Amino acid sequence: MRILILSNYPWKNNNSFGNTYSSIFGKIPNVEIAHVYMFDGMPDDVPNVTRYYQILEKDVMKSAFKRVQPVGREVFVGQDFEGTAPGGGEKKSLHPYSRLLSFGKRHHWYSLFFARELAWKLGKVNFEDLMSFIDDFKPDIFFLPYSYVFYTNRIALYIKEHYDIPMVMEMAMDHYTLKRVSWNPLFWLDRFAKRKQIRKLVEQSEMMFVISKKLKEEIESHLNIKCQVLYKTPDACRSIEAYKGTEKVVKFLFTGNIYSNRWKSLAMLAQSLKKQDFGHLDIYTASPITPAISKSLNIDGYSEIHPPVSQAEVINLQNKADVLVHAEAFDSYNKSLVRCAISTKIMDYLSVGRCILAIGPSDISSIEYLSENKIALVADSQQTLDNEISKIKVSPQIISEFAQKSQDYSQKHLNSEEMRQKLYNDLQLVIDNYKQK
Repeated sequence: MRILILSNYPWKNNNSFGNTYSSIFGKIPNVEIAHVYMFDGMPDDVPNVTRYYQILEKDVMKSAFKRVQPVGREVFVGQDFEGTAPGGGEKKSLHPYSRLLSFGKRHHWYSLFFARELAWKLGKVNFEDLMSFIDDFKPDIFFLPYSYVFYTNRIALYIKEHYDIPMVMEMAMDHYTLKRVSWNPLFWLDRFAKRKQIRKLVEQSEMMFVISKKLKEEIESHLNIKCQVLYKTPDACRSIEAYKGTEKVVKFLFTGNIYSNRWKSLAMLAQSLKKQDFGHLDIYTASPITPAISKSLNIDGYSEIHPPVSQAEVINLQNKADVLVHAEAFDSYNKSLVRCAISTKIMDYLSVGRCILAIGPSDISSIEYLSENKIALVADSQQTLDNEISKIKVSPQIISEFAQKSQDYSQKHLNSEEMRQKLYNDLQLVIDNYKQK
């Protein structure tokens, strides 16, 4: 089976897209993948991914205002182009454009993103070369992770119009319903425009993969398309050693982004540990640290923020921790953002076989998933969090019990080979049914 995948990000195991899609597609037998992407950076050498095509965004920006050649080129693992460091890493610090986009994301500058979309409209994508790349690959199916930007989805529609192959979509959070919270009229202008584009994509798609049962129910209801729940495949290699119990100080660990007010949920935990004079929380993050965040999370003896570390070191830290922390925000805006999402971090935690402490609203998908399957200690308020910490303090064996529950659940319900085989069968059925139309 030959699969064409289009996304924004390069296929690198140190970004969320690459990490997730390597777990899903990297070990499926009898599959060959070609990947088309938009952002800076060279791809990693990933099993089953044999070809890569890059439409470099900063060059598209230049082509919108200068007379330059159309943008797009096939790239190869290990190549070193302008905009990449030796060995294929991104030189983020050298790109003011990338830094501006990152700043705009954090501060919700919709005007910046509208300008970006306009530049893509005016820019010169080398569609002739891209079509030649796809012609040569001869895909059987087009797999599209839904993108939050219009231009990626426009390219997807262009590809679909020119190739008589089935397309399936994947959506990792609610990008369609009106169950969002925002007082910004630009947000709603953007939302309604994206809803219209999603309907166009759905009209061209045979089915959609989604991240949660809640999202499946809502998308099927609103868009009348068959959906399947697709989780990140657990990685048994993350479990380096079996849990052997606590030492003198119970170690709580959080690794990842703390923006979108996740830091406030972590601050609740830090305060609870301080109040009860129990345990220590270590936070490893690449998120910008403001004075307010530093004051809330750097509490001497109870909580500390650390710089980000490599993926290998994250796995090592998780195996040394007693409790792995999952945190989501409680404010209405950020709650509405992740309402139907299940963080890939949860599957990573289950792979390690450690006790999970989840902090967040009880009616969002990630907390519901952990609660319904009884595989985590769950806190949906400061009071319930204090209660959970008190339980651990009085009966530390709870940590071992939930570590075992995590391991048992993963082995019973998240068999990697079965999950990959099911995905392969679903895609093959789509291909076979499409040929019979």
